[in-house]
Amino acid sequence: MKHILIISNDSKSLLDFRWELVQSLRQQATVSIVCNEDASYQDLCRVAAQDNVNLIPYPINNSGLTPWADLTFILWLRRLYKKHNITHTLLYRVKPVIYGCLAAFGTSVNPIVTMTGLGYVYTQKTLKTTILRLITNLLYRLSLSRSHWVFFQNKDDLAFFIDHHLVKAAKVSVVGGSGVDLNSFPITPLPETFSFLMAARLLRDKGILEYLDAAAELKKEYPDVIFKLAGGTSDNPAALKVDDVQEFCQAHNLMYMGQVKNMSQVLQDSNVFVLPSYREGMPRAGLEALSCGRPIITTDTQGCRDLIRDNGYLVPIQDKVALKHAMERMIQLDKSDLEAFAKNSRRLAEAEFDVRLVNQAILEQL
Repeated sequence: MKHILIISNDSKSLLDFRWELVQSLRQQATVSIVCNEDASYQDLCRVAAQDNVNLIPYPINNSGLTPWADLTFILWLRRLYKKHNITHTLLYRVKPVIYGCLAAFGTSVNPIVTMTGLGYVYTQKTLKTTILRLITNLLYRLSLSRSHWVFFQNKDDLAFFIDHHLVKAAKVSVVGGSGVDLNSFPITPLPETFSFLMAARLLRDKGILEYLDAAAELKKEYPDVIFKLAGGTSDNPAALKVDDVQEFCQAHNLMYMGQVKNMSQVLQDSNVFVLPSYREGMPRAGLEALSCGRPIITTDTQGCRDLIRDNGYLVPIQDKVALKHAMERMIQLDKSDLEAFAKNSRRLAEAEFDVRLVNQAILEQL
């Protein structure tokens, strides 16, 4: 019988975005999960016990290169593969992907990789990130040579990895991110009071500052329009301080909502979703906005441009002037044009990003 080991360094993302896949896997195989004992780990324990999924805690170091800790992790995984007769691994995020594949050398394990966003190493252009990018590329090239299949969340990242000889074209494909549950994010009528929503972690490379600057200027001209920002902080090197964001929003009469629990309701209470990110794998909140039938403004960059099909506007990255103009165009649109954008968003979610389509593509590789 197949024994599938899922390796991730984020228990909340497994619960929120991947558990339907875990349940599908459990119907045809034994499933175990290696994950950090983070803030959501106890929630993961309860759900895993209900679905008869074996949970194995391990302190995966999420930040930087830690050679001794990373080597220890690889050796630990090799022993785990043999002890539990693992047949397949399903790997998410940078360190689990690289070290999960490296641990498979010399074994019969088939690693299946789902590439998420490439992260700040590929968006920031400093001496440090340049060096880290070179090292990361080398690690990807070595580790992915051992992979059974690699799923990318957008065509741009797939092309980047092939062009830089990090993976072979014969064993890659694109899926719609982690997908979205269309029933959990239903399309609803657009609210009467016009509002924008940006939902993202408070990272500089999500375009938070560009959105806040554009919103602050538009608020002066359109005082009845509501500008909302939802999202929590992060230990990422590109993170912004919550206090600074709150202070700016208070000074310019913008709404900072913090980390929200019911994203479906927040989207339904908004008219337009905005994500001026510098680069994405496939933005989860963007998929949820599509499913709720919300017009979208986002950047013409990896991952983000996949959200637009006659349902909104693309703007250049780090261009707050272009972002402001796009937001103003949305405000000035006729109601019928805005509703047409909304319907096109939902159609795109149904055609390309239904979670059932994403899960089926992964299941076919097992």
